[in-house]
Amino acid sequence: MSDGGLTIVGGGRPDVVDTAEMHRAGTMLDRVADHLDVADRALAVAVDTARPALLTAEGKAASAALHAVREGPASPRRWADEARALGRRVRAAVVTYDSAESGVHRLMRVVVGGEPVLDALLPALPLVRPLLGVAAAGVASVAVRAVALDTAVRAAWAWPSGRADDVVRERMRALQRLTAVLVADGRAELLTLGLATTLLGPTASRVPPDLRVPVLVRRLAWLLPAPSPTVVVPRVGAAQLPVPRDLAMVVANIALSYRDGSVAAVPGTPDGTVSIQRLVKPDGSVSWVVEIPGTQSPSLNGVNPMDAGTDALLEADLPESMTPAVIEAMRLAGIREDDPVMLAGHSQGGMVATSVATALAGTYRIAAVLTVGSPDIPRGPMPAGVQVLHVRDSGDIAPQSDGRPDRGSRNVRVVTGDAQEAGAPAVRNLVEAHSVARYVRLTEAVEAELDDPQLRDFARAAETVLGPPGTTATTLQFVATRDPDVVATDPLTGLPRPDRLAQGGPLTAPPGRSG
Repeated sequence: MSDGGLTIVGGGRPDVVDTAEMHRAGTMLDRVADHLDVADRALAVAVDTARPALLTAEGKAASAALHAVREGPASPRRWADEARALGRRVRAAVVTYDSAESGVHRLMRVVVGGEPVLDALLPALPLVRPLLGVAAAGVASVAVRAVALDTAVRAAWAWPSGRADDVVRERMRALQRLTAVLVADGRAELLTLGLATTLLGPTASRVPPDLRVPVLVRRLAWLLPAPSPTVVVPRVGAAQLPVPRDLAMVVANIALSYRDGSVAAVPGTPDGTVSIQRLVKPDGSVSWVVEIPGTQSPSLNGVNPMDAGTDALLEADLPESMTPAVIEAMRLAGIREDDPVMLAGHSQGGMVATSVATALAGTYRIAAVLTVGSPDIPRGPMPAGVQVLHVRDSGDIAPQSDGRPDRGSRNVRVVTGDAQEAGAPAVRNLVEAHSVARYVRLTEAVEAELDDPQLRDFARAAETVLGPPGTTATTLQFVATRDPDVVATDPLTGLPRPDRLAQGGPLTAPPGRSG
């Protein structure tokens, strides 16, 4: 559904519509309207029949009663009109859904994704597709160089008149408009799917379109260095973040944990920091919010495990460093098995939050998962008891990098909107469009729609964690690092460290649970 400028997928309503059933419902409504018309005509006959009795008190009462039934707010004629109007709306919805199912986007997915039916009709297509990809890449490269050369020539020509800066700014605005066009309506998702299909070559038709990106990344994973051992160190004197009273404040606290190019963390916050807030409600019960930042380094195996290498491993659904690091931080924080927990993350942090929730099913009480600017990775089914909300800006390319359209389920919903319409400033490039600061604004807009039927279950789950007014918070912070010195020696005790976290594990039970 779409409401308040937001599009919501999932959350208890079916994402697949049986248009034939809807068409039958529209026909049935028309029949109901016909029967109501018959009832209205019968009432009209009854009114005429009662006219001779108008001279008596009983006749007047009967006539008045019949007139009230025929002309009142619940009259058959009014309900017939309502039924026909509803039937027209149902048929219009059928047309809309049919158009969506057979629209340009679906057609392009078939073409770009190389559906088996299309490959069967054109047997040479799987062999030609890689050449088409190479040609497209070459054309794109030539186009970029042409734009750069054209900008340089125009700027040089305008230099004597002092207008070179104006020329460059105009060309940059043109590139911004082009970027917006490429990202709009899920086009980047199609481009990603097309690239994965191209690079998989003739074998692409044997891989479902939704799995082509992870399969491709998994095949290329041998190029990545194996993640080095990672440790989690409690941060002494952690910054005390504001008490999160709503979802937007949770996202704002994620923003305070790292610098992503648009917001500054609390001064002195180390790279690789995960913030965990212990909330105490007025009744004394305890809950927790785990706030996980996104990618902080372009490295493939750097000191900070929040790097591009972790992104690739998450994309490929392979063991990585951040899932066990967050689980270890939760254990060190003292989260108990019955304490409600919300996992929240931006970008890579959202992928990690989803991975942690899946890994901890039946171990911790994960009530809610909130992601902003994250793709649908990993793709495994979310435990039924966990309510999930993915928030995405329509101008952000990162959520489209999984090469699959948004899909929800009864406990997973995706909300897409325009952060600029929600009050965020206009962006100059794709990096700014992915900024966590913009997602604070977009999440505020989502907050205003939490009474929507598709969001209510998530809102209730989030409320069990965030609590009522009067709830207090203590912030604990933990630093995930691959620094060889810290991995070898505990900086707090100076003793050799035996508890290194290898990639992908181990999973540690919470306090109060054995085994």
